[in-house]
Amino acid sequence: MDQKLVIDLDMIRRHDKSGPRYTSYPTAVQFHEGFGEAEYKAWAERTNEGSRAAGKPTPLSLYFHIPFCDTVCFFCGCNKVSTKDRSRAAPYLERVHKELALQSALFDGDRKVDQLHWGGGTPTFISHDEMRELMRMTREHFPLHDDDTGEYSIEIDPREATAETIDVLREIGFNRMSLGAQDFDPKVQVAVNRIQSEEETFATLSEARKVGFKSISIDLIYGLPHQTVKSFAATVDKIIAAEPDRLSVFNYAHLPEMFKPQRRINEADLPSPAEKLDILQNTNEQLSKAGYV
Repeated sequence: MDQKLVIDLDMIRRHDKSGPRYTSYPTAVQFHEGFGEAEYKAWAERTNEGSRAAGKPTPLSLYFHIPFCDTVCFFCGCNKVSTKDRSRAAPYLERVHKELALQSALFDGDRKVDQLHWGGGTPTFISHDEMRELMRMTREHFPLHDDDTGEYSIEIDPREATAETIDVLREIGFNRMSLGAQDFDPKVQVAVNRIQSEEETFATLSEARKVGFKSISIDLIYGLPHQTVKSFAATVDKIIAAEPDRLSVFNYAHLPEMFKPQRRINEADLPSPAEKLDILQNTNEQLSKAGYV
């Protein structure tokens, strides 16, 4: 059944206030210290009991956060560590390896990992050998699919990914990726400290297709400094022409009181709420016309 994305602009205007993004659920504001180790272990065992009662192992999903970034994008609200010292990843990964052992002990061994995701930060900040070792350790502690049927995805910064990097990622089991593009407009890129050429982005996409990635998504952000309906539409048109499998279009939430890098953004350069809605509506029309929504 064909479904058309309908955006109620009047409702958006009525509820024009900042709130948590549903990139994860429950959202960050719902987490509290009252839910501790004992509660976590109890809930893990409950999922095991449910899996056994169903008579069929319930699959697992794993998320790995690689927080390191070589440079900071001013719009970023993620948990990150900005450093050019690649050696800082080693002690962090040692702790991730230990966490794998602790977590795997909580779940029945017949529960396969259907979904696995590396996010950041910049997951490709770590070396190729570190990537291989992290995936090896994951396989040692959790049953991963060996037939490429699992959804194993990674976030990619094209500035940090060579053709060899993409080859290594496919080799160790990844079959899906999301590429951060955000906006190709040079003025916007300078304002948010993310200089990334179209060539870098599309070279990464091309290599991913070449080595057999099943799904490639491109991330865009609207509401950044200096964006207009016309300028963002130009970026969207270029992305559509490259024919990625999916697109994720995020709203930029300007919260400088929470995220220090955002203080480097000049608020006067941000599009107004009305302009952001116009950008969103136009983007929806472009993507609908192209068959994405």
